[in-house]
Amino acid sequence: MKLFSLWLALLTALVGYAQEDFPYQLSVQIEEKLETDTVPWKYQVAAWEYSYIGEYQKMLESWDAGTGGPATISSEEAAYFQAFRPVSALDYILGRAVNEQLIIINEAHHQPRHRVFTTQLLQGLYDHGFRFLGLEALAEEDTLLQERGYPIQSSGYYTKEPQFGNLIREAIRIGYTLFPYEAGPGLNGKEREIEQARNIQQILEENPGAKVLLHCGFAHVVEGDYPAWEKAMAGRLKEFTGIDPLTINQERLSERSRPELHNPYLNLVELTEPSVFVREDGAVFNGPEGKYEFDIRVGHPITTYVNGRPDWLLEGGKKRWLDIPVKEISLSFPVLVLAYRAEESEDAVPVDIVELKTAEEGKKLALYPGGYRLLLRNAAGEEQILTLEAP
Repeated sequence: MKLFSLWLALLTALVGYAQEDFPYQLSVQIEEKLETDTVPWKYQVAAWEYSYIGEYQKMLESWDAGTGGPATISSEEAAYFQAFRPVSALDYILGRAVNEQLIIINEAHHQPRHRVFTTQLLQGLYDHGFRFLGLEALAEEDTLLQERGYPIQSSGYYTKEPQFGNLIREAIRIGYTLFPYEAGPGLNGKEREIEQARNIQQILEENPGAKVLLHCGFAHVVEGDYPAWEKAMAGRLKEFTGIDPLTINQERLSERSRPELHNPYLNLVELTEPSVFVREDGAVFNGPEGKYEFDIRVGHPITTYVNGRPDWLLEGGKKRWLDIPVKEISLSFPVLVLAYRAEESEDAVPVDIVELKTAEEGKKLALYPGGYRLLLRNAAGEEQILTLEAP
């Protein structure tokens, strides 16, 4: 609850943070800002900025520095959970989607892995008739997004993170119609949830029978009561439309920076893939017995690293690891390496970003096949352009 009480102030403050001469910062620049900043949400902002440049572990650590300790569960709650077994979340959700009109899945705004999972769902959901994708993070002002086919820096704040950009590219490529639904400024929490739901309701009324996927942040996915707002967006949408959405939470069972901070449920299982937890009678684990917030909790495995990068960057099988042509770099280190599709504009969201602290670090880029323009930039603002072909 404490974390969500900061969101309204954050929405206003983000405007100032977004007005950088260059939208991506090296770790040393993020750390310098942390040392001098005094706003209570500075660790959240730093976590987002680390996520943008692919510094995954630093992102987790910064987020944890600004949030509370681990959740706790009772022995009874642990025993209840252990009656469920993990099954493929991708298969389970796509199986349910056949009979659903409205699916709402959330993310933690600092967690690129959640966007990777939603991206994996897109083709299967499209095959089941889903044609609309609503993104809370999408800016209403970017009216040319669908025609352009890829996001640019002004498409949104969180959307400049590469995996969010890839989610948007893939959705447009598949054939989804994307739409923003964020509420206008100056609203309190309750009013914001209502306006978000009304904006989505309008899409549903203009497209009777349409199947819609919504990707939202944090507690907007709560379908049950949410005392701070009376009802969250998902609950309001159910109230306004009469459609019972399939609500999916990803952030409750995602890793934190170290095991003792993980949600206790996550420490009770060893996952090898994003998972939903199903009991022998078909019941799905969605939280403690008797408490209803959403329909499904997705558990994500603990990250392992390949080439200095999270293994899940290749989930879905469409990307591969590519070597950075380090010997061609003439700039002083550390440098950001930003991989842009060769055919996209200079203000596009990169497909991938890594930070190289030294020439020997060994990190690789996770890229789709095609031609790329690599922009290298160091702390002095010096830049170099290289090209790369991903087979």
